[in-house]
Amino acid sequence: MEANSDPDGITATALLNCLRREVAEVTTTADHLLLKLPHTGALLRARTGRWPSSPELLAGTWHPITWHELAVLIVKELGTAPVGFLDEIAASHSAIAAILATRGAPPNDAYQRSEQALIAGHRYHPAPKSRGSLPASAWLPYAPETHAAFRLAVLHGDFVDAGDVALPAGSLPAHPLQLSLLGLSGDADGPLVWPTSSVRTVYDPAADLFYKFSLDIQITNDIRRLWTYDLHWIPPLAQVLRPVFADIAATYPGTAFLLDRGYRTSPSCFEGLAVVVRDGIRRHTWPGVTPLLAAGIAEGFPGNPLDALVDPAAWFRAYVSAVAPPVLHAFFAHGVVMESHMQNVLVGVDSAGMPVQAFYRDHEGMRLLPSHTSLLSSVDGDLAGARGVSEAKGWERLQYCLIVNHLMEIAGAVHARHPGVDLWGEARAVFAAYAEEHGSPPLLRALLESSPSVPAKANLLLRWTRAEGAASRYVDCPNPLRSTPAPS
Repeated sequence: MEANSDPDGITATALLNCLRREVAEVTTTADHLLLKLPHTGALLRARTGRWPSSPELLAGTWHPITWHELAVLIVKELGTAPVGFLDEIAASHSAIAAILATRGAPPNDAYQRSEQALIAGHRYHPAPKSRGSLPASAWLPYAPETHAAFRLAVLHGDFVDAGDVALPAGSLPAHPLQLSLLGLSGDADGPLVWPTSSVRTVYDPAADLFYKFSLDIQITNDIRRLWTYDLHWIPPLAQVLRPVFADIAATYPGTAFLLDRGYRTSPSCFEGLAVVVRDGIRRHTWPGVTPLLAAGIAEGFPGNPLDALVDPAAWFRAYVSAVAPPVLHAFFAHGVVMESHMQNVLVGVDSAGMPVQAFYRDHEGMRLLPSHTSLLSSVDGDLAGARGVSEAKGWERLQYCLIVNHLMEIAGAVHARHPGVDLWGEARAVFAAYAEEHGSPPLLRALLESSPSVPAKANLLLRWTRAEGAASRYVDCPNPLRSTPAPS
C-alpha cells in the first residue's frame, strides 16, 4: 500500500520523523532505523526508505506498535504532554482518513494538482493535518487535499483598504468557512476559486489573483488568522520589496515574486474578515512553462516531472540554480530573509520538465536584517516586533527554510527514484558559484567549508516549550552542502 493512502502509516511516519530528527539516538542497519529514546531507554526500529515506516518496539522481541502507542511513548519520553497533544495527533489521523475517503479525481490543471497533493502535510510535524475541533463535514468542502473548488461569499458595505487592493468598491470577498466560524453568513455568489496548499489562501483563475483569508483554525503550529501586526506591515513591506524583487528578477531572469499588494477588511471585524490580495501566477509565467508547487513535487502527483527524469543530476542542478541564488541574493545584497520553504516556492518547468523559473510568495514569513532599521522603527515604533532579526537569526532561518525544509526534501524525492546519484555535489557547485561571484560572504563560506550542521525546526519539542505558534526552536541536522575534506 502506498504511504499516501494509509492514514495509520502517514501518522506513524510523521512521529518517527520527529523522533529521528529531534529526540532519538539513531543508528542504521541494512533494512531498519534504530531509534533509542534517551530518557526511557525504549528501543524502536522502523523500516528504511524515503520515509521511516512500520514502527516496532523491542520488548524481549520486536513487536509492531500503532501510531497511538508510538505517540504515548513520546509522552513518556518527554514528560507531561501539552494540553490536547494526543488529541491533536488523533484529530490529524482522522482528518487524513476523511480526506482519503472524500478525495475526488485530480483536476486537469497540473499546477492545481501540485498545490492540492499534500495529503500527508508537513512530514516533520506530529499532527500535520489537525483542523482543531471542527467536524470533517465543516472543512472538507474547502480542503485542497480533496481537490475542492468553491465560490467565495461577498459582503457589501463600507470597508477599510490599505495598499493596492484590486477589488470592486464596496465589496469584500469572504471565505465561507470563516464566515461560519464567526457566526456570520453571506451569499456564495463570488468568484469560483480553489484552495492552495496553505488551506486559507485560494486562487481565482479568472482574475489571476490569490486571496489570503483568516481561518480561525489551528493548523500545525498556529491559528491561521491575519493578525493586525502582520496586516499593518503589508503596505510598507510591499514598498520595500518592489525594488528588491525588481533587482533580483533582473539579476536572475525567470525569478518572480507574487507580491502581497494590500488588504481589505471590515472595521467591525478587522482580523476576522481581512483578505490579502496577492499577485497571480499567470502574469509571471513564461510561455510554455508550467508552474508547480515545490512541496507537490516532493510529495508526488500525476504528471510530476520527477517521474520522467532522464538525467537526475542535471535536473537537480537546474532546480537549485533556479531556486537558491535569488534567496541568497535577497539576504546578502538586500538584507531580506525570504521564507523559501516548499509551500512558499513554485518552480516553473519547461515542456521537458526541466526547472527554468522560480516564483516566491507570502510576505508574512519574511524578515528584515538590521540594514532596514529605519523602516522597522517607523512601523513598529517601540514595539519589539518580530519582523526584524539579527544577521545570525536571519541566516539560521534561511538555512532551515531553503536547505532543510526545501532542498533536502526535493533531493530525497529524486533519490527515491534514482538512488546513488550525487545530487549534493551539484547543489554545492551552485552555492559555490554564487559565493565566488559575490565576494565569498563568510556565512556562506562557512556553510560550504566548515559547518557540520544546518538548523532543523523542532516541531515536536516546540510543543513542550508551550511557545507561541510563530516561535521557532532548532536542532542540528547534518549539513549536506559541506565539502568533504581531502585526506591528510
